[in-house]
Amino acid sequence: MKAESVEVPGYTTLPVQLPATSLTPEPATHYLYIRPHEPRIPDPDSTRSLFIVNVPIDTTELHLRHLFGTQLSAGRVERVQFEDVPTKKRTAVTSTETNTSKKKRKRVTADDFEQHLDAISLPSTWDRKLQKSGAHAIVIFADRPSMESSLKASTKAAKRGTSITWGENLPSDRIPALGLSRYAAHERLQYPERATLLRAVNEFMTTFSAVSEARKREDHKRFAVPDEDGFVTVQHGPKLNSVAREDEMRELLEKQKKKGEGLEDFYRFQSREKRKERQNRLIKRFDEDKKKLADIKARRGKIRVCTFLSAQ
Repeated sequence: MKAESVEVPGYTTLPVQLPATSLTPEPATHYLYIRPHEPRIPDPDSTRSLFIVNVPIDTTELHLRHLFGTQLSAGRVERVQFEDVPTKKRTAVTSTETNTSKKKRKRVTADDFEQHLDAISLPSTWDRKLQKSGAHAIVIFADRPSMESSLKASTKAAKRGTSITWGENLPSDRIPALGLSRYAAHERLQYPERATLLRAVNEFMTTFSAVSEARKREDHKRFAVPDEDGFVTVQHGPKLNSVAREDEMRELLEKQKKKGEGLEDFYRFQSREKRKERQNRLIKRFDEDKKKLADIKARRGKIRVCTFLSAQ
């Protein structure tokens, strides 16, 4: 079944043939709409990326690699970003950061740990993700020439009417099967191995603890800096539980002692003034309450006792 092509300004329309299935005995024509990726906020990869709209629902990264690299023989794909899939930011946080060779590098911040924390997830219960109808994808190529040659090859194939069968000659063992096999795998993946779950949970908790420790260090450093008047904000927190943090806090205390020399009398005078103000407020409040009580007694007047005698 051949669908009617719809031309979209600014896009290259590339028709592909969807293979016949048990439900659709005849091949169907599907149209991909391709153009250079031009986001509102450019990123380093946008100049070597293609924006593809209306990808088939069974599209995987391997399908698009095969399309541009083998069927069109154009460019080498580096990676594919699908719709509704958040981009994983590359962070400097790894499980081997305790190596001594990395001590000379810049200290990893709490934000870096949080980015790594967002990337940690439990094992997926699906072995293959399906795309929604009309979804889009961003194909990032190895370089800009690969992107340009892929776009030209798509335009040329569309003009010549080259027949391209979607996923043709793709190894079946490299792509999880659909249909009943997909749901059988889903049933099995809902009960992952204990070691796999434990590994994900331990990684999350370790990174979460690292985020907390990094936040505490940053807070201590930030609050340890005196303000314009020379005061330092005092923050109450948990006791130090590591030698490294004890050494760090000891250094900060030494710095504050040096900066606070000569200010003892000033702080003592300030404390006396506060105590005196508090005492004056208490005396004033006592006098006001005493006056209110006297006014209440005056308004009530004296209590007269009346005795009624029965007539004899």
